[in-house]
Amino acid sequence: MSKFKTLVRELDEVTLEQLGRQVAAEMEQRRQKTAIRVNDIHPRMSPDEKAQAAQEIARVLRERI
Repeated sequence: MSKFKTLVRELDEVTLEQLGRQVAAEMEQRRQKTAIRVNDIHPRMSPDEKAQAAQEIARVLRERI
């Protein structure tokens, strides 16, 4: 058994729940850092072009899940 698995198995319930919340928070922060923003793609797009691009990004992301 790996050191990590041994460590996790030895944690009490409260600490294990805290670890789970911390990992989830860290994952969310990393996701936010890599989030695609329409303005990052091309800041001079018209509002209609931005809306269309956002819809296309959403469609592609839905297909990946």
